[in-house]
Amino acid sequence: MLLLPFLLLLPLLQARPLTDSTLGLTEIDWSWEPSQIYLGSPSILRLSNGDILASADRFGTGFQTERNVSVYRSTDDGKTWTFQSWVQDQYWSNLFQLNVTSNDVYLLGTASDGPAPLKISKSTDLGQTWKQTTTIHGGIKTNQSYETGPTPALIHDGVIYRAVERLSPPFRWGTDYQAVVMYANVSSNLLVADSWTISISLPFNLSWVPLDWSPQPQTPGFLEGNMVVAPDGGIVNVLRFNTRPYSGNKAIILRFDQTSNQFQFDSIITLPGGHTKFVIRRDYKTGVYVTLSNPNTVPNATDQRNILALCTSTDLRTWKERKVLLNDDTGFSFDMFDSIKFTGFHYVDWQFDGEDDIIMAVRTAYRGAVSYHNSNRLTYKKILNWRSMISDVVVENEL
Repeated sequence: MLLLPFLLLLPLLQARPLTDSTLGLTEIDWSWEPSQIYLGSPSILRLSNGDILASADRFGTGFQTERNVSVYRSTDDGKTWTFQSWVQDQYWSNLFQLNVTSNDVYLLGTASDGPAPLKISKSTDLGQTWKQTTTIHGGIKTNQSYETGPTPALIHDGVIYRAVERLSPPFRWGTDYQAVVMYANVSSNLLVADSWTISISLPFNLSWVPLDWSPQPQTPGFLEGNMVVAPDGGIVNVLRFNTRPYSGNKAIILRFDQTSNQFQFDSIITLPGGHTKFVIRRDYKTGVYVTLSNPNTVPNATDQRNILALCTSTDLRTWKERKVLLNDDTGFSFDMFDSIKFTGFHYVDWQFDGEDDIIMAVRTAYRGAVSYHNSNRLTYKKILNWRSMISDVVVENEL
């Protein structure tokens, strides 16, 4: 099997800049395309000691082993990366800390590729080793069938929130996802399953889709939601919206009612790249919401992921594309769809870094990938002085 030699070599691999590229990317990891092992679900976290952690999982027909997350470390601000550790039986997970000065780091996602139970793992030494894990049931003992992506953990007013999706029978991708939020008090032990509450699940409702959309979505559904504090202080979930073959620039907002422990439909919005997984964070200085997403610019190519752009909103409803951060430089033709077929800068996880910058980890299909989806690289990039892109913003709207 190809897997064993790959696993033995992995700790020896050293990340390197992509010298055949104009994109300023540093390679965290690469997977040999014939192995049919692909890199997915990146997450990124700056630690208090200055190190950066990145994580990813693996998928593909060549990966015939237990599902797990690999963790990488950079000690030189992302210039080079080394493999740090495996986190066993963890998948589709995001890195986070409750206290940025602590040595405790968490991974929160599922126990495997879904449908699977929810799972949290903890490191007490800044991500070097992972010895504590818990399956989370949130008081729900049945239907432990969840899927997710590495979307943000929102910490607000002493509570941590994380959006996930329950997958219900007959388990069709997208169509049978139900929106759920899991949450816990930050003062509780997150490794105790009963510390968590899981909301009543909300299925997708076909009546939400406007009748005047043409063509109508074939298999509409929502997934990979972002828990966000709205301008009015409420808690909302902004979700990726599968609208194929309709324009891929739509997303869905759900509002969370903690009293009834359930979501309520709010609206469908136009968000560049809303068809593909995105991460939303709010800038503490300006109050502006920021996402890095894949705008759909080519008609009839809803799955387009060969462009990565920084987009902003002041109210979560109206989004504006500010700057293209990554654009295919391989020479593939857009007109013939070659670029869209083979290049992807997607599933980006990112964080505000210091006072003025952004760091990001990118699931990357580039120069050798068998398809845009089956990504052969995990890459890193730092965006300097990102607020120079939004000098015209005035924050005054409310959701």
